[in-house]
Amino acid sequence: MVVTTTFGTMMAAPALKPLAVAFPNIDALLIQWVVTISSLFILPTLLLSGSLNRKFNRKSILIVGLILYLIGGVGPAFMNSFSFILACRALLGLSIGLISPTFNSLIAENFQGEARSRMNGIQTSINGIGGAIFLSIGGFIAALGWRDVFMTYFYAVILLILVIAFLPKFPPLQVEQSVKSSTKLPKFFYAVAIAGGLHTMMFALLPTNLSLFIADNGIGSVSSSGYLIAFSLVGVFIGGLSITRLTKVLKKSLVPLELGLMAGGFLIISSAHAVWTVALAVFMIGLSEGALFPLSFIKTSEVVPKMILTTGISLLLACVYICQFLSPLFVQGVEALLHSDSTRDVFTAVVVGLAVVAVGFLLFSRNKKRATTSYVS
Repeated sequence: MVVTTTFGTMMAAPALKPLAVAFPNIDALLIQWVVTISSLFILPTLLLSGSLNRKFNRKSILIVGLILYLIGGVGPAFMNSFSFILACRALLGLSIGLISPTFNSLIAENFQGEARSRMNGIQTSINGIGGAIFLSIGGFIAALGWRDVFMTYFYAVILLILVIAFLPKFPPLQVEQSVKSSTKLPKFFYAVAIAGGLHTMMFALLPTNLSLFIADNGIGSVSSSGYLIAFSLVGVFIGGLSITRLTKVLKKSLVPLELGLMAGGFLIISSAHAVWTVALAVFMIGLSEGALFPLSFIKTSEVVPKMILTTGISLLLACVYICQFLSPLFVQGVEALLHSDSTRDVFTAVVVGLAVVAVGFLLFSRNKKRATTSYVS
């Protein structure tokens, strides 16, 4: 189930270069939207998720979501118009907006403490390894044609059968309106949500740019991009499995270290001229994202009251998906700022930005610790 959510939109990434060839008159930004437009259309159903979870049982919501996911995911394979391809990708986004908060809220509601941390890590890990498998398949299939890449979304049939057969009918959430209206999201949560969106946008630079970057620089073939993005998701898998242990060992140093790791990955890819160096870079970026992503959900579950937890998770996911959608626009903005059309220059700018944020976070944590110590004294 987890593969359908955060990285489900990225499974079309290997099709970008073949689509650019098949539709030569379509602007490069619109080609990238095949991956990211789903993230924009996740928002309508995502923001309604709190209301839907109070009116309908979660099993019914997931079944409807998976049916729409199948139609939107496989649909582009049968389209001859680029506009209809984007329409199918928009439908895919609406379906993820139903699936993602419902699934994540079930974890948040049924697990506590270290068990919740472990489950969020496992969720991200399965998401990563599942995405890696499908992107590897997509990378191989992309050499045959872009339509076949979208056929990989048929895997959701298995998920639909499993949900129908085995998932209990969790009842709709019962929250008194007076209690709900008097409970507010803490201010710290908004910082967590924005940070979650921004680091996801950095990771989204890979599926939206890697295919064109590799082709333009003569580093590999069309299928190479699928394998490399899949390799980044292997990093996500390992990072997600490690999150509980890393949190215990590194504590507040975890975030700046992971940001530094991501910056190192972008530094390597900004100067890469061989497939193996790109592979190392994307693995480092994935490893960082694999730890940062579940950490966002862990912090949200810790600071948001349980009665409005679904709303909190929905807003966190909204930030994540908005930033995924904005990723190509971010690239164009950096290119305009640098007066350059080189993706290498964009990656270099990202390195500087991540390094500054990592140092700033480290200094903020130390100053806060000193202030707390002084107050206690």
